[in-house]
Amino acid sequence: MNFETLAQRLGGHLSRWLVAIVLLPPVVYSMWADEYLLFFVFMLVIGGLTWWEFSRLLFGPNRLDLLFLALTGWLAVAFGAFCYGPTGQSLGLVLALALGSGYTMWSLERESGPVVLNLLSRFALGQVYLSFLFSFFILLKKADSGGLWLIYLLAATVAADTAAFYVGRQLQGPRLWPKISPHKTVSGLLGGVAASVLVSAVFSYFLSTSFSILIALGFFLAVWGALGDLFESALKRALDIKDSSRFLLGHGGFWDRFDSLIFNIVPVYALVDLVLNAH
Repeated sequence: MNFETLAQRLGGHLSRWLVAIVLLPPVVYSMWADEYLLFFVFMLVIGGLTWWEFSRLLFGPNRLDLLFLALTGWLAVAFGAFCYGPTGQSLGLVLALALGSGYTMWSLERESGPVVLNLLSRFALGQVYLSFLFSFFILLKKADSGGLWLIYLLAATVAADTAAFYVGRQLQGPRLWPKISPHKTVSGLLGGVAASVLVSAVFSYFLSTSFSILIALGFFLAVWGALGDLFESALKRALDIKDSSRFLLGHGGFWDRFDSLIFNIVPVYALVDLVLNAH
């Protein structure tokens, strides 16, 4: 029995909740625990699995050379962020893009220019979109109260995504962007905003941040996270696929689950590092 058959037997809603119940405890523990190395290893695995999904969809299942280079680039960015912070993160990204450039020069002797340029563009997109954005989780974990901020990020994003799913299905109404994602609605977005703001209000009691700032952040995360979801939907629409994989039953793949989170991690880190730490 494959993942898709199992998800169908369980039912869409039940399989989504079952996977969430199984995965949330270890995810939250890795965020909250003081063992920074544990969280780093956890992110390496999640980033690697997401890159595997991305690679087989955008490069093709047989381009193991590009998958190897992509994972090497991810390791460079992740280890740079882990060891040297934002400077190491940036240097890791430069190294990752240099690997892609080197591959381009080597591949021109075997493949046509347009094919190589197309692959390089996808490789560069993946390094910025996946490796670079994923590495902000590593940076945020090192910040003051980083574990609590990560849990807030997860709670606000998941609440917005879940509320948007159920409110949108219940109320229907105008579509957000029907050509990209026909099932996402304006009512769902508003439900997601309400849920994210509510979570932010609760976390204002635990985070050393003003109530108004967190409320504004919650509003922004719901909208920005929805944009991240739509961006992934646009890429999948271009590839004519529904889910990035069947790893997570009713949730699709790791890329499907992190599409909003990797967009939302950047403004949360920016707030913590540039605004809160400056005072």
